[in-house]
Amino acid sequence: MIATLEGVLAQRASDWVIVDVHGVGYLVTVGSRTLTELPRAGERVRLYTYTYVREDALGLFGFLSQEELAFFKLLLSVKGIGPKAALGILSRAELRVLKRAVLQDDAALLATVPGIGPKTAARVVLELKGKLKDEIFGEEARLPAASGSDPMAQALQVLTGLGYTPAEAKEAVRKASGGNGGSHSVEQLVTVALKGLDRG
Repeated sequence: MIATLEGVLAQRASDWVIVDVHGVGYLVTVGSRTLTELPRAGERVRLYTYTYVREDALGLFGFLSQEELAFFKLLLSVKGIGPKAALGILSRAELRVLKRAVLQDDAALLATVPGIGPKTAARVVLELKGKLKDEIFGEEARLPAASGSDPMAQALQVLTGLGYTPAEAKEAVRKASGGNGGSHSVEQLVTVALKGLDRG
C-alpha cells in the first residue's frame, strides 16, 4: 500500500496528475477541488493516497489532507459508492460543508453530484451519520467525565470546525443548552445547535 507520495508534479490533466518520485512517475486520480489547489507542473507536491485494487483495475487516488482521505474511505464504506462517486462527492463542496450536510440529514447537497441520485444520497447520509458522530464525539465516549472537560466549549469547537463562525456557534450552543438544567453531552448540544442553525 502506498500511503503518501512526495515528489515533483510532472504533469496535470482534468482528473489526474503524474507525481515524479525519484524518477518513477505515479499516475494519481484527484478530484477537481484538489486539482485547483495543487501547484503548477514542475513544483514539489505531497499527496496522501488511497490504493484501489480490483480484479481488473489498480489505481491511486490522491488528497491534500489526511481528513479528506479519511472521508473518502468513509464514503467507500457506503454500498454503491465507488472511488469515482466518492471523488465526485468530495469535489462538490468543502469537507466541513459535506460533514455538516451529513450531520444535518441534508441529502440534497449530495444529490447534486453527477451520478448520485436522491436514493443514493439518502443512503450516504444514513450510513455516514453514525460514523461521523463516532469520529467527532468518540473522544467524549472514551473519556467519561474527564476533569476540566467542558461540554459547551467542546460543542463550540465542533461547530467552528464545521464552518460556523464563533459568534454563530456561541449563540447556537447557548440556545441548545437552555433546557435540561444545562447538563447536556457534547453530542446533544451539537445536534440541537445544528437544528437551530439549520432553521436560521
